[in-house]
Order: sequence, then structure tokens, then C-alpha cells
Amino acid sequence: MDARTADAFVYPAWVRLILAMLFLWRWGGVGLVSLLVLFATDPPVTPPMLVRLCLVWVVTPAVLAGFTRRWFRAQTRSEPDRLIAELPGLTLAIPRERIAGARPWQIPVPRPGLRLLLRDGGVLRERIEVAAPRLWARLHGIEISSPLSPMARGTLAFSEARARQPKPQAWYLAAKFVVFPLLPAGLLFRVHQLIAYGSVWGEYYQRGLAAYLHTGFVYYGTIVVYVLLFAGILRALFESALWLLAIVTAEQAERLRRWSEYLREGMYYLGVILFLAIRFFGWG
Repeated sequence: MDARTADAFVYPAWVRLILAMLFLWRWGGVGLVSLLVLFATDPPVTPPMLVRLCLVWVVTPAVLAGFTRRWFRAQTRSEPDRLIAELPGLTLAIPRERIAGARPWQIPVPRPGLRLLLRDGGVLRERIEVAAPRLWARLHGIEISSPLSPMARGTLAFSEARARQPKPQAWYLAAKFVVFPLLPAGLLFRVHQLIAYGSVWGEYYQRGLAAYLHTGFVYYGTIVVYVLLFAGILRALFESALWLLAIVTAEQAERLRRWSEYLREGMYYLGVILFLAIRFFGWG
């Protein structure tokens, strides 16, 4: 990959609409399932019901979006007289003389991106989805059209700040979503054993090892889903707030994102601890 080649997704406007609908389905589903877990009592959300809800409202749109994106993943590269986009089984070549500039999306849904403006006053049918639209345009020698609305400027700043953010490493994600849930799951499982069977090993003595391990796995799996939902809610709230703040103060977008990451991570761990305190002490 040379210096003027970039990864992107290139698709027509109707595909963006489908991906946006899947995006809203997925993140709306995270909110809906979380509300049902918190407030549904008749009937309550049991572990089997929780799995079904997550499959329908969270997993399905994510899988459909991933499958759709596979067909529109592209590499874009610059040549002296044209812009090339290589998709699976298709190559688009746009003469540079036709390109007048680029206009970023007002709203970064399903992700940030831009439209290519043509010199005849039209817009290229294909939309370009990239993590940092302004950096992509600069890489390919395309000017961002001006003037930009405050929302478009904010979206550019929001996108660039997020693109520069270091990706979490695999070991940290494993610690956060696999190891850390062992604490609340283990405590709740222990309390269940004491209440239902009279001792920590009560179910093992009365029903056998398979039943004991099954109950432990149900508690652990349920807590893992809970913390994933909680992390998803925090992410949605923080990303929305950062985008709105970038519209108001674009120059502070990167600093706000850096500090928001510390705050969001702190709220995640403290939130789980607070949940345990409420369950054990009956607060609220």
C-alpha cells in the first residue's frame, strides 16, 4: 500500500440508508434491552429471554451490517489524472477533471463520510465512508468545499478526534469484559448458593457437578451480557455528547475525547460496583 492509498467503504446512497437503519436498530436495541432488564417485572427478563432479545435487537443488525459492508469495502488511490476505488469485483475510476471538491456528511451515521462534488453541479452517486473524511480528502488532493455549516465542521472535528484515538488492545478488552465480570458473577452466584442451598457448595452436593457448573455459567454469562449492555449505553451517550460538543467547540474535540475516555472507563467500573451495592444492600 503506497502513501496515497487508503481504506474506505464506497457505496450508493441507498446502501448508506440501509446501514443507517441497521445502526439505529442496533443501538436502539441496546437501549431497549437495557430498559427491559432494568424495569420489566411482569414477566422479568430471564436469562433465556435476555439471549433472545440480544440476538434480535443487537446481534442481528450487527451481523447484517457487517455482511453488507463486505461488498463495499474498497481501497482508494490517487493517480495523476483520476481517483481509483477498488471494490470486490469492481473498479471505479473517476477522472479528476470531473471532481470539484468534497462535502462531509452532516451526521456521522452509520459512520463518518463524504460526498464527491462534480464540476457539472452534481454529486457522485457513490458515497465515501472513511474514519477521517478531511484527512482522506487531503491524502487524495481533494478540497473540502466551503463554507461548512457548524454541524459539518463539528462532524469533521469529531471524526478526526475519534480516528486518532488509540484502539484498545485485546488484553484490555479481555480483562474488561471477560475477567472483570467474574467478580460480580462470583459474588451473586455465592449469594444464590447460600440462599437456595444453604452453603456455597450446596447445589453441588444436592444436584451434582453438572447442575452446579450450569448455574455458575448462567450467572457468569448473564453478567457478561449486562456489562456489555452497560458499556454500550455509556458509549452511545458519550459519543453523542462528544459529537454535539464538537459542533459547539470543534477546536476542543480531541481534548474532550481524551478526557471523556477516562471518565467513561471510570463510570463503567464504578457503575458495576454500584450495581452490586444496590443488590446487596437494597439501596434505591
